[in-house]
Amino acid sequence: MNLYVGNISPSVQHAELLNMFEGMGQVLYAKLAGSKNDNNVNSTGYAFVYVPNDECARSAVASLNGTLLKGEKLTVSPMVERRGVVGAAIK
Repeated sequence: MNLYVGNISPSVQHAELLNMFEGMGQVLYAKLAGSKNDNNVNSTGYAFVYVPNDECARSAVASLNGTLLKGEKLTVSPMVERRGVVGAAIK
């Protein structure tokens, strides 16, 4: 299940985000949205995490939504698939 993670502090690193979700089960990827600067990613405040086991993903949403990470209250929810939309472009 694809998860959206919002309200991420700019100081959060990829490894911190990954570790938080791996505590809930297997994570195939965690992509911190942001801009690269000298091989570092500066967070723009959101990320996408893919948890292949739906039960673990729902547990992660229930457990992590509203938790604090570096002083920011996270928003964690299942991604809503928008048919015909790829990124910001319409298919």
